[in-house]
Amino acid sequence: MEYRKLIETDFNGETFSFRYGEIMRHVIAHEIHHIGQLSVWSREIGRKPVTANLIDRGLFN
Repeated sequence: MEYRKLIETDFNGETFSFRYGEIMRHVIAHEIHHIGQLSVWSREIGRKPVTANLIDRGLFN
């Protein structure tokens, strides 16, 4: 799955491809970025920072 490619064509007809592993690493990094943003904003308003721990948070229930 790591090296399997997603191949798409944009509205100009140009074809591009990404490996699934590359896409998943981007999604994970992007999520970390947003958790960091939420933590900073929480601190700015005097609240407890948002936890980066996604384990046991009922995300799939």
